[in-house]
Amino acid sequence: MTHEHTPIYITTPLYYVNDELHIGHATTTIYADALARFWRACGRPVLFLTGSDEHGQKIYKAAQEKGTDPKSFADNIVSKFYELWERLDITYDVFIRTTDSFHERAVQELFRRARDLGFVYKGVFKSLYCVGCETYKTEKDLLNGRCPDHPNLKLEQLEEENWFFKLSAFTDKLTQLLNDGSGRVLPPSRANEILGKLREGLSDVSISRTKFDWGVRMPGDEAHVIWVWFDALINYISALGWPDAPGLPTRDLEGRSRHDAPTPAGFAPFPHWWPHSVHLVGKEILWHHSVVWWSMLMGAGLEPPCRVFAHAWWTVEGQKMSKTIGNVIRPLDYVEKYGRDALRYYVLKAGPSKEDADWRQADFIARYNADLANGLGNLVNRALNMLHKYFEGRVPAETSFADASLEGARQGLITLAQGLEKKLLERMSAFDMGDALEAIWEIVRKANQFVDESKPFKLAKDPARAKDLAAAMYAVCEICRLLGAAVEPFLPDTGARIREQLALKERSLLEGVGLTAMISKLEGQPRQSKQAAPQALLHESLRWGQLRGGHVIGTPAPLFARIETAAEDKK
Repeated sequence: MTHEHTPIYITTPLYYVNDELHIGHATTTIYADALARFWRACGRPVLFLTGSDEHGQKIYKAAQEKGTDPKSFADNIVSKFYELWERLDITYDVFIRTTDSFHERAVQELFRRARDLGFVYKGVFKSLYCVGCETYKTEKDLLNGRCPDHPNLKLEQLEEENWFFKLSAFTDKLTQLLNDGSGRVLPPSRANEILGKLREGLSDVSISRTKFDWGVRMPGDEAHVIWVWFDALINYISALGWPDAPGLPTRDLEGRSRHDAPTPAGFAPFPHWWPHSVHLVGKEILWHHSVVWWSMLMGAGLEPPCRVFAHAWWTVEGQKMSKTIGNVIRPLDYVEKYGRDALRYYVLKAGPSKEDADWRQADFIARYNADLANGLGNLVNRALNMLHKYFEGRVPAETSFADASLEGARQGLITLAQGLEKKLLERMSAFDMGDALEAIWEIVRKANQFVDESKPFKLAKDPARAKDLAAAMYAVCEICRLLGAAVEPFLPDTGARIREQLALKERSLLEGVGLTAMISKLEGQPRQSKQAAPQALLHESLRWGQLRGGHVIGTPAPLFARIETAAEDKK
């Protein structure tokens, strides 16, 4: 199977600890989680990283305003990150914080290597700086003299002696990487944007500050702290134990492992996973994750990552999402009201994977009712209830229809189901999560159509058509089993509930696959990863005919309660 044994290291950005996370952060993380679950289910070794970015002037000022120190301020916000990812059932393997001492050591080491190779020097820096973006601005970046992303923040005029990184030395190499045909930046339109900027030329970038002290100290010049972006980007390799740690020094809220899956003896984290990495980011930070990050790595003698996927943005009811407007979407509000799989479905199906998408409440409800309640939910519920009614909950042996027309419909459904794995592999390899779900829901619609056409309730009234009834019921129950397996990487609760209602004892697609989170409450106490041999559970689960005749299913229950729009409007 494609990619079966190739490791994949999936990362989100480190989210800044200045405020609670909104739907934009959740979107990136849900995308990453769906990818991680899918490739684990395909038997591929997966490491999934997320974390928190805790240094910089913005955090320093926010802590001062709260009357606390920056680390305590960060600790409070990070606890909310943990809660959100727990509520969304995000199966990260590693959670890194930039305040972890092992990370700070890695930042200093990369600086030393870049300096020793001649890519770091000292000079006088003069520039505008946006604290909101934690990045430098030129006049061409501004709109009416303000940062377009933070128009209410006054830009700071900086002039100080700084350390610089020779970004300008990498223009040609970056251009070659983006033109090498490997699709290092996706979607292609984003790569073209970066290439356009590269043609304008690169300027060296300041990588230190002296006006505050909340950050990683510059080795050999402790009056300086390292620029927050130079610091944060290094997490992607420090989390792998670079430059010299034997294991993965990580932490989690409760110190528990997500997956029970070990690695071979002698496992070396950094060379095993790097550069087989996929950075999932929002388009606003693509420049840092391509041009700046790749140059930093090459400047330290390291290889750039394989791929960066930069998704677009949400608007809300046609407007930019803004705290000032008051239209920020809080993920937990939707989890509490509709369930986390409903949120995950809307993000994955309607989200801004390639182009900006508009979050509309009416559209959320319409998709929920049509696709989840009336589509998959209705199919599973009526199929299993009919099996209880006509066969006392016992699956009949697979058979064919005596009716030629219905047999043609059955064969068409089987053919469609047998092509699903190939479609999912192609679409997930291209980061087309919405298209992957569409391939699944094509079968949902076809299966509901099959039930309508075969009319099991009518067949049950005619003893002479018992064989046709058995053919219909086996087909719809088997398609429910297959769909449950297919949706599990995307809608894990739904997949588990379908498996439970079918009383299937086989393992979840996640069980025994993936990387154990090497969790240690004690910073600096890493332990070895343990990786199971790849097991292509999804491949097995998507084969037709896995449901055996004579199997007794469990008790059916609705998967999704329909949302009555009239009642919703009154809330």
